[in-house]
Amino acid sequence: MQLVIDGIPVEVNRKKIKNMYLYVKPPEGAVSVSAPLRMSRQNIERFVREKRGWIEKRRDSFRRQYEERRDGAKTGEEHTPQIRPLDAQDREALRELISCLLPKWEERTGLHCSCWQLRDMKTRWGTCNTQTGKLWFALMLARQPRECVEYVILHELAHLYEPSHNERFKSFLDQYMPDWRQIRRQMRG
Repeated sequence: MQLVIDGIPVEVNRKKIKNMYLYVKPPEGAVSVSAPLRMSRQNIERFVREKRGWIEKRRDSFRRQYEERRDGAKTGEEHTPQIRPLDAQDREALRELISCLLPKWEERTGLHCSCWQLRDMKTRWGTCNTQTGKLWFALMLARQPRECVEYVILHELAHLYEPSHNERFKSFLDQYMPDWRQIRRQMRG
């Protein structure tokens, strides 16, 4: 369900949970709330209003990071923005996003992992153990837009079809995500 609360678009997901959780997701600062199934709309709106200051701080932080990267790119300078460390909220938002997207890609491709986990990896976006069918996703994906997370999910699932990065693997990606090369370039850039 989509609500607009004090001018802020909020995606509301009702779940079998006891408490409400608020997420502000990079890079654009999209706001979502996970709420108990029977929680009233008024309580959800009150919860978001109470957290408005925190929402604005998070959005400003994302905006500053984006502007620092863009300004550095414009001038051609070597520029490493000071990026705040990932926190529990980022981890939970990423966990929720993967929990929604992975079953969709499993159904589309007919490939199913045995289980998955988040891991703090500095040099890889994800890994796949083709023997056990287990997938790991890098925590740093929390800073990437949704299409990049979808690409990494598909990429790691594809290893269950073809373990190496050969033509068979690439044609599998082409079949399910024709623009995967462009997304990969965006992530590397």
